Amino acid sequence: METKEKVTMPALREMEIGETRRFNLPNAEACNSGKSTAYQAQHLLRCKFRMETDYSTNTLTVTKL
Repeated sequence: METKEKVTMPALREMEIGETRRFNLPNAEACNSGKSTAYQAQHLLRCKFRMETDYSTNTLTVTKL
């Protein structure tokens, strides 16, 4: 599992189907923003993303389905 510091369209685009990445983010607002980016990317990339947010550690785990 690769760890990144920011959820971006290019980062989501380069993920393989079935791949999981953990994003270490600065705060809860960044977690929510990252989820929003992934939800928008679903339509552009014609795939689904499963997300798990841990607000105590400000991490967002994204799996490309």
